[in-house]
Amino acid sequence: MELGLHMRLTAEQAAAVLACTGDDEALGAALSALEENEEVYSRACETDKAWDPIHCAIAPEGDEAAWPARGVIGGARKLQEDDDESWVTHLDPAEVAEVAEYLAVLSDEEFSRAYAVMPEELRNPEYGPDEEGYALGWLAGVRTFFADAASAKEHVVFSVGF
Repeated sequence: MELGLHMRLTAEQAAAVLACTGDDEALGAALSALEENEEVYSRACETDKAWDPIHCAIAPEGDEAAWPARGVIGGARKLQEDDDESWVTHLDPAEVAEVAEYLAVLSDEEFSRAYAVMPEELRNPEYGPDEEGYALGWLAGVRTFFADAASAKEHVVFSVGF
C-alpha cells in the first residue's frame, strides 16, 4: 500500500494541479514538483498508510459516503484517470472549511465506533486495536492540518500512489 499525503496549496498552486486533471503523467509531474518544494512540503500532512483505515472507517461508501466525511481523504473531486495507479483528490477552500468543521467535532470515540463497524470487505489484514490506534494517531495530525488550511483559506490536494 502506498503512503498518503495531504498538501495545502495556494490558489495559484492549485490551478497548476487542476490544469493537469485527466492527464495522469502531467498530474504526477505537478505533484512531484510540489512535494520537492520545501515550503509546500513543510505545510503538508503525511498520513503514512493510515489514510486507508481512516477513509474506510468514516466514509465506507466511498464516493457515495456522506459529505463532509468523504472529503477527509476522498476530497470533493478526483483528479486522476487511472484509479488503479493512483488516487488524487482536491478540495477548494470552502470545502476545506467544511471538512475542518467535521473533523473538529469528530471525537476519537466516534472514530473508534466507526472503525469497529467498518465493513469486512474494507478491512485490512491488520484490522484490530493496533491499526485503530495507528489510524487515530495520524488522524490527530489530519485534524490540525485541516484546521490550519481552513484558517489560511487554502486548497487541499490528497495523493497516494505518485
